[in-house]
Amino acid sequence: MVFQIFKDQLGLDIAPDKSHQQASSKFGDLAGNWLLFLMIIPFIWLESMLEELLDRGFLMNWIERIFSCTWFATVIALFTQTMIFGFRHSNDFSSRSITVGLIGFGMGVGYLVFKRNLWPLIIAHCILNTMSMIDRV
Repeated sequence: MVFQIFKDQLGLDIAPDKSHQQASSKFGDLAGNWLLFLMIIPFIWLESMLEELLDRGFLMNWIERIFSCTWFATVIALFTQTMIFGFRHSNDFSSRSITVGLIGFGMGVGYLVFKRNLWPLIIAHCILNTMSMIDRV
């Protein structure tokens, strides 16, 4: 109820995007536009870092604490963050959400392999998103 009042006061439209427009086209016309690419990429890197902090750094640890930090809790945390990561990137159950979920699973395993060091994951996420954006230029 408080959120609804806040949303109404600010005039926020939080309706899901049901347009048929590709997400990549919402960045503007990147085809051949390297200046626009260079302007967008720092925000892509910031978003990549924040996703790793949220999904691996916060969410996995929070879920593990809920389930008493056992190996079972780690497995639950790994699969939960995988599903949330995949769904958040497509907002439905589709091949895209499964693909991104598998990437999230790999990042979650990497988080455990690197002894919960987020830097390798942040760097990998930035590289992955940069390559994805370069594909559109």
